[in-house]
Amino acid sequence: MKTSISLTSLAFLASSVLAIPTPDTSASGLEKCSATSITPCVCPAGTTYRESVTFSVIGAAANDVTNVISSFFHTDWLGVSPYKTSGTDNVPGAVRTSKLPTLAGIFDITEVETVYHEDKKFGGFVEKFEQEQSTVPVKYANGSGEIAGYWITLAAQHVFQYETAIEWSVYACETNYPRNFAKFHEEALKNATDILTKSNKIKGKNVDPFSIQTFLN
Repeated sequence: MKTSISLTSLAFLASSVLAIPTPDTSASGLEKCSATSITPCVCPAGTTYRESVTFSVIGAAANDVTNVISSFFHTDWLGVSPYKTSGTDNVPGAVRTSKLPTLAGIFDITEVETVYHEDKKFGGFVEKFEQEQSTVPVKYANGSGEIAGYWITLAAQHVFQYETAIEWSVYACETNYPRNFAKFHEEALKNATDILTKSNKIKGKNVDPFSIQTFLN
């Protein structure tokens, strides 16, 4: 069953508290993009800033949603799984490398998990990860551009017994927009809902994923 829900009610606070360093600002007055920069931020020359956020409600208990989508290493629900991992799953510092298809080609992308926190009382979690900095930039094979960093937050929050709100945000520095984050995230969340449906975990109301995506020059 589906229902409507306002954007305001979905825009819950999903990030953990981070220490704020002295801003590294450019001539524009904006910070250079990093894990702690205020958005929008300044990307490296030759790349463009972009941001995307996807919201949904999955009609299952937060613990059941967490079991499907929280693992940093086991990501079949995404449609992309890492072929190499190091560290401990869902412990900051964990690293994964996957083959990611884009409009500019298929790239070996290494990501590092920087934050992971589960809500032990109500269920749900907050996870942050980013392109591993020693691999930045990843150059396009044809020499036309690069992927020069991206920073992602995925959060699942208990709303009611069988409703879990999802917020999945990303800001990135890339040449020529090789990835449609909104489409990828929406399809992945629909897949997660299908997995929960097949295991008879959907007992509440679903709200289909929807996104707000901005491209800035």
